[in-house]
Amino acid sequence: MNLSNRKILLKKEVKEIIRINSDSAFQELINSGQFPKGFRLGMRLLGWFEDEIEEWLINRVAERDAKS
Repeated sequence: MNLSNRKILLKKEVKEIIRINSDSAFQELINSGQFPKGFRLGMRLLGWFEDEIEEWLINRVAERDAKS
């Protein structure tokens, strides 16, 4: 996939998608290594690729279903 075709999400958008309000809870998820790594867009700005966030969510659902 070409980088120019990949949508970049900012922290606020990612938190809305995964339904986490707390910055500290979001940071814990990142620090635990359970979440896709973001990348620097500027000095204080991070971004994530939308397709990687979607894949993470799909995998979480698959983990849940495998346990059932």
